[in-house]
Amino acid sequence: MSNYPSTATPLVDAFFDFDCPWSFVAFNRANEAAMRTMSRIEWRPLQCSEFPNRLPDLSKPSAMEQASAARTWMAWLDYCGLSVQREFDARVDSQNALLATLYATEYGQEQGFIAGVFNAHWAQAKDISKLPVLLDVAEACELNLQELQAWLAKPVVAAALERNLQEYLAKQGFATPGFSIGDRLYIGNEQMPLVELALGQDSDISFVMPGSHDWDGSDD
Repeated sequence: MSNYPSTATPLVDAFFDFDCPWSFVAFNRANEAAMRTMSRIEWRPLQCSEFPNRLPDLSKPSAMEQASAARTWMAWLDYCGLSVQREFDARVDSQNALLATLYATEYGQEQGFIAGVFNAHWAQAKDISKLPVLLDVAEACELNLQELQAWLAKPVVAAALERNLQEYLAKQGFATPGFSIGDRLYIGNEQMPLVELALGQDSDISFVMPGSHDWDGSDD
């Protein structure tokens, strides 16, 4: 079952790709924000490699911008206490891992499965395009391995993954991770404080938002 509180009311649709380094960083931060605001996350897998094909005006980062992003990513890893064995710009085919996430979601095991695949891909540098890697994660989540393998071959599952992408593009999403809360869309790991602010505002619980403390700057 999901780890989110049973009383959770605000909902965030979190669009992500295992092959996206920023999705990896944002995963735990989003879960922590959801717990603090008594919110619920629906994890929506999609293939971010499709963005250039669907958004022809999307510009490719320059070498300088890519190098800067890699340095910033390493700083975020340090900030979040995350260790990796994979380079920022290393890419693999994540399609089967994303399809398998839809299966895990059907059985309420998406949280553990997503965490396991992220860990295998980034922390252990395993090839998540390989079925045995995904089956190891699925087994740890006590999922039915035979059912999962049959699931991956179903056209209806690939169609569901495509619907996630189309819905995200319709929301004007162009990169991952993306967090949709009502009619608001926040794109990027650096938007997590704004995601938490929006969830806190939508929550029925008493929640002190950043900048809302009564501290006046004095020590008295």
